[in-house]
Amino acid sequence: MAVLLIVVVVGIVATKLGYLDEGVRAKLSQVINNITLPCMIVASAGALDASALGGQIALSIGLGFAAFLVMLAAGVLCGTVLRAPKAQRTVYLFMSICSNLGFLGIPVIAALYGNETVLFSSVFIMGHSILFYSAGFGLLVGGQEQGGGLRNALRSVVNPSMVASAIALVLVFAHIQLPGFAEDSLNMLGRLTAPLAMMMVGVIVANSRLTDVVTEWRIYPFIALRHFLLPLGVHYALAPFVSDTIILGIAVVMLAMPVGSLAPIFAGMYGHDAKLTAKGTILSTIASFALIPILVALVLS
Repeated sequence: MAVLLIVVVVGIVATKLGYLDEGVRAKLSQVINNITLPCMIVASAGALDASALGGQIALSIGLGFAAFLVMLAAGVLCGTVLRAPKAQRTVYLFMSICSNLGFLGIPVIAALYGNETVLFSSVFIMGHSILFYSAGFGLLVGGQEQGGGLRNALRSVVNPSMVASAIALVLVFAHIQLPGFAEDSLNMLGRLTAPLAMMMVGVIVANSRLTDVVTEWRIYPFIALRHFLLPLGVHYALAPFVSDTIILGIAVVMLAMPVGSLAPIFAGMYGHDAKLTAKGTILSTIASFALIPILVALVLS
């Protein structure tokens, strides 16, 4: 995490010097989501042995489904405990279920557990995303007539990372070995994901007016509850029952991921408080570089 944080700082400095801006961030984010991250996922298949994976794949996708339900319950609890105004409760609920699992989660998991665990992370995200883009958006839409928007959200389930996950699963279980040059190319492109993603986080932080962001007091206990105490509690609750410490560790770290960068866009799309959601994204992202190392240290102790 220290290495990733240094890259974030480089992104902040590069933005302040004028080398990076929001336009560059938008383009590079597309490169990450549509090219380098899918390559990273497919490349991970080459390091895995299908004969030992069946249970791990099933456990990963099952924990992905369960994670969404836990996030959902946490969102309801946070809105109630923090006595958020009624108009903001849906926002806190959505911030709880809309986490930065792919863009930030997969690079962090790869840094912590190795590139060979990327496929497990991807399958976990697959389970979460199926519920997120259906039930999650249903909660955000509420009673509004936004059928077209909801249909577009459901189409988002089929995205480059999902397709890459499916391809990786086929490669593993069909025992298909890619040619050496293809695997090397995928690995080279995939290795760009973490540094590019962390630099883009730096752009977001550098372009944020922190004096406006830090005044939203409810977000601080929300982050503590949702992004630290919840994953820690899940770890201690599941540790006696889940013997695979790597899969459990992936699930716990994924639960600690900050609010997703698309959350403000989705919130604004359906008439909710996009500014509050943006504050949640920024503060939880900054906090994650302190909370995740502490969480990992506690989980591994």
